[in-house]
Amino acid sequence: MAYKDIYPDGTPWTNAVTYTWRGSPILGAGCAAFAFELSDAAFGNLPARKHYDISQIKTGDILRVNNDTHSVIVTKINENGVIVAEGNMNSAVYWGRKYTWNDLERDLTYIWTR
Repeated sequence: MAYKDIYPDGTPWTNAVTYTWRGSPILGAGCAAFAFELSDAAFGNLPARKHYDISQIKTGDILRVNNDTHSVIVTKINENGVIVAEGNMNSAVYWGRKYTWNDLERDLTYIWTR
């Protein structure tokens, strides 16, 4: 959440932004780059693993959604679902999108956790 001060809502963020993730040797662009950068800030060099179990989602996980076309990072979990931060949402950073558990059942492709 400390990155919310660095990249407040509306900060320009497009697919031109890239980042090499330390959780796995993946070069991400756009939304993935944003999620990877925040993940590294929280977890450093801790390796990531992919899974598909919605019941195991935790704060800091990266969710790949919308038929594997968008990455978001979980900032909060509650009884209704999760709250996320994302880059390249209409070419900008956005904090606070809510996904219900039903949304995730429908839209989740996979989860990166560390």
